[in-house]
Amino acid sequence: MHNLTLRPESDKIEEMKKRLYLILPLLLIVLLASCVSTSAGESDINIEKKQSNKKLLFKDWKYKGFGQSLPAWFEAAYKNDVNAVKKSDVKLSESEIVILRGDGVNSDQADKVLKIKQEEISSDFILYETCWASIGAGDYVALAVFYK
Repeated sequence: MHNLTLRPESDKIEEMKKRLYLILPLLLIVLLASCVSTSAGESDINIEKKQSNKKLLFKDWKYKGFGQSLPAWFEAAYKNDVNAVKKSDVKLSESEIVILRGDGVNSDQADKVLKIKQEEISSDFILYETCWASIGAGDYVALAVFYK
């Protein structure tokens, strides 16, 4: 014969409490993880909304993945609008501006083309900033602004 022992009701309650105490921290971790992933996705949307209410010209750009918006001068430089580039920063407002452009099928190629062109710039000019952006599938542009 088997010897069956019945546990008192209080032992069952204690065991249920232990299981509950183990499950609660796991539920809290899952809840916090879902909040973090939602806010990360919202930051990309906010960056794009801040850039413009119109359809975005650029799909991706340098440091977008780190939450940075497209530099204020970039779209103007892409359109070769020197006056708009000058208005983007007080440092550039009274300066002579040179905009260089490198195109490629990826950001690395566009940057390499840009660096080759940068070697031709007079040492009188100071590099303000460089950035690359994607303008569609397989189309990248890297831009540099120089001033003196």
